[in-house]
Amino acid sequence: MTVLGTVAAVAAFNLPWLLPDAAAPAAAPGMIAALITAGFVGLAIRKSRPNALNDLAVTLLGALYVGLMGGYLVQAHVLAGGRLVFYIVAVAKMADIGGYLTGKFLGRHKLAPGISPNKTIEGSLGGLALSIAVAVGFAFVLLPLETTLAWQILFAVVVNAASQFGDLAESMIKRSCEVKDSAVFLPRVCGALDLIDSVLISAPVGYYLYFAAKAAQVST
Repeated sequence: MTVLGTVAAVAAFNLPWLLPDAAAPAAAPGMIAALITAGFVGLAIRKSRPNALNDLAVTLLGALYVGLMGGYLVQAHVLAGGRLVFYIVAVAKMADIGGYLTGKFLGRHKLAPGISPNKTIEGSLGGLALSIAVAVGFAFVLLPLETTLAWQILFAVVVNAASQFGDLAESMIKRSCEVKDSAVFLPRVCGALDLIDSVLISAPVGYYLYFAAKAAQVST
C-alpha cells in the first residue's frame, strides 16, 4: 500500500501539469475513485490482514492530503502564475511565523491544549496580524494581484484561518500516531510534513478564494 499511496500522491500533485488548463479539478473525483478502487484491489491481492482497513485509510489520506491538496499550488501556477503560489505560501507561512514569535513572547492563553499544548490565542492573533500585513504589502508594494485591497485582506484572514487549522489538523494526526514530529527532515527542528501542513490546507482555500474574487470583479 505504501507504493500505491506514494504513486497516487505524486500523480495527484502533478495532475494540473498532465491535463489542459482548468481540467484538473474536474478530473479529481475520477482520480479519487480510481485510487479507492486500486486500494481495494491491492488489499484483495494481498488477501485479508488484521489492519487492512487502516492500511487503506492511511493510503487514501496520504495521497489526498499531501498530493491532491498540495496539487492546488501547481494548479494555481498553471492558471495564474507563480505570483499567486508565492502569495498563498507567504500568507500561510506568516501565520506560522507570527504565531510562533507572538506566542513565544506574549502567549498566555492556550488555544487548543488537547491538540497542540504550545499554541496560544495570542500567537494565533499575532499570526493573523502578520498575514494581513503581508497581504497589504502585496497589494501596494510587492507583487500586486488583480484584486482589490479589501479582497486581499479577506484573502489573508481566510487563508490564515485555513493555515492555522491545517497546523492543528497535522497535530491531531501526530497525536494519533503518538509521535512528536512527522519525520526527521530537519534534525532537532521538525519533520517534512510539519513544514508544509499549513500550506496543504491553505492551497485549495487560497486558490478558490482568488478566483472567486476575480469572478466577482468581472460580474460587477
